[in-house]
Amino acid sequence: MKNTFVSVILLVLINSQLFAQEKKVVEGEVTFVNTKNVYIKFEKTKDITINDTLLLLINDKWTKSLVVQMISSRSYVTIPLLKEGIFIGQKAGYYKKTADELSEIEERNKIEERTNKPTPIVRTKLLVSSQEDSKERKQTYNGRIMVSTNGSMKKEEQSFNRVRTSYNFDIYNIKGGKFSVESYLTYRRRFGTDQTQDSFNNDFKVYTLALLYDINNNTRASFGRKINNRMANMGAIDGLQIEHKYKKVVFGGFAGERPDYDDYSINLNLQQVGAFIAHETEKGKGIMQTSLAFADQRNHFKTDRRFAYFQHSNSIIKNLSLFYSIELDLFQNIDSVKTNKINLTSTFVSLRYKPFKKLSITTTYDNRRNVIYYESFRTYLDQLINQETRQGVRLNMNYRVTKSIYFNASGFYRYQESKPEPTKNYVANISFSKIPMLKAQLNLSVNTMNTYYFDGNIYGARITKDFFKSKLYTEFNYRKVDYRFVNTEQPNLNQDILGFSANIYGKKNTSFMLSYEGTFEPTTQYNRYFITISQRFRNKN
Repeated sequence: MKNTFVSVILLVLINSQLFAQEKKVVEGEVTFVNTKNVYIKFEKTKDITINDTLLLLINDKWTKSLVVQMISSRSYVTIPLLKEGIFIGQKAGYYKKTADELSEIEERNKIEERTNKPTPIVRTKLLVSSQEDSKERKQTYNGRIMVSTNGSMKKEEQSFNRVRTSYNFDIYNIKGGKFSVESYLTYRRRFGTDQTQDSFNNDFKVYTLALLYDINNNTRASFGRKINNRMANMGAIDGLQIEHKYKKVVFGGFAGERPDYDDYSINLNLQQVGAFIAHETEKGKGIMQTSLAFADQRNHFKTDRRFAYFQHSNSIIKNLSLFYSIELDLFQNIDSVKTNKINLTSTFVSLRYKPFKKLSITTTYDNRRNVIYYESFRTYLDQLINQETRQGVRLNMNYRVTKSIYFNASGFYRYQESKPEPTKNYVANISFSKIPMLKAQLNLSVNTMNTYYFDGNIYGARITKDFFKSKLYTEFNYRKVDYRFVNTEQPNLNQDILGFSANIYGKKNTSFMLSYEGTFEPTTQYNRYFITISQRFRNKN
């Protein structure tokens, strides 16, 4: 096995130039993220136009994820197509256009200049509203409907099947006017359970459903359920939100309720009000954003929680990206004694440094205590108050060995006083983006975990390949799980996991995904399947 692995590496190194004529991915990185837009930085932006699609590197795979909305000399403002987490420092990219494609774009731009039509490349400062100083509003929309089903088959009484449907549709400047709508809803159902009102509330979730109105070029109001990116740590807000922009400062407030803490439905008894102020600027090659928010949350008009939230992100220093946030609780109600002491609830710091082109290092520190709602959680308040702080440190390193070989290593350490041993997790990955002859991608990984109740390893391999000009994407994967349980009579866990998936991308933003995963143990076997159909909608211009 060892000789085979070394041979693969040597073959890739020797033949890395065999595919020099294939399309290459031009790489950039995510510099700023909010709930509406993702900002991407590249060394140059001349190859991309408005409404082009950019890629994100997700699980070592380049995935179509972003649609370009605005362009500056070094950056793009994009709308995300995926709801999965996107983080600062994440790799982004696009396939480099051929000389013929670039010539076609240049010729098209010349024709539009001669006919006095606007060029498709909009050069503008990223932090200026797209509607500022604009006499004509243009309707844009972006959305996706996805239906998926998955199930597990072991024994008759343990088999299950689920269906999940999600609907995401945002439309801005409806019919050229001042109204916009944002929505994201899901429904999931596990077969074999009774359909009652309570189970329906648990199955049906409204994450975003809001009507937006642009009062003027600098002031916007929204009504409904919506996450405010200035106070994203609070989650969704039900009610009225208003924000106003003055130069580089944005300030605003909200009044309404927070979603029910049991089933995420509307709960008029959970009142909340708050305000925020934020400063955003683009300087040098990066963006700097700072925001401060205050919130007062109640339950039946009695103070449940009162806190302040501060966050700062900064990428204006070359090769360095910083994100920092703290949360301060400003109210306590213990044994009917109300105080207004300032207690630090959480601290999160993320720092990414790229000393040179091939190497990037990211470290994060997370320190948090339980968030306490004194009215909502009265029945087990003592348990929450007495729980100690959880602390975690993560270090991640990415290194590009060659143009087609990437190495990643990360380590995670979490400590909690009540646990006899800290949790330690170490992961190493090596990826080959161009395997000779196969023209496929290979990823090899090892994951070592040590906790107070078990330790062990997971070894993995994944090979992926595109067909028909990326219309069909296939993946085969294998994982070996070897866990040993400590201080217990439970037997060791030994599993062999095999998986396959196929993604088909249609011409009209339609995609179909089918995957299977089988888990094999010495005495039993599990089989799981996943089927997903997705249809995306977005304006053509």
